[in-house]
Amino acid sequence: MNARFYFANLGADVARCIKALEMGDNNRYEQSLARARKTLGFLRAADRPEAYEEGILLVYGLTHARQDGTIAAFADQLDRFNASFIVV
Repeated sequence: MNARFYFANLGADVARCIKALEMGDNNRYEQSLARARKTLGFLRAADRPEAYEEGILLVYGLTHARQDGTIAAFADQLDRFNASFIVV
């Protein structure tokens, strides 16, 4: 697996976090966040420090959006971002 694969998976993990928040399911949110952190570990091991740093910022953005109550706007931007990883 390469950094692109792990970064795309991180985007999916964060999307699951958002879905859990929208459903009001804190347990599912915590499980998804733990999965995102595990994926960050794989991303770090992929030896692409710039991808790892961007991944950290993505998780930080999730946390910030949750605290600010801007999760809907964050979700919209994440959807647009994740679309760039779709291979046609």
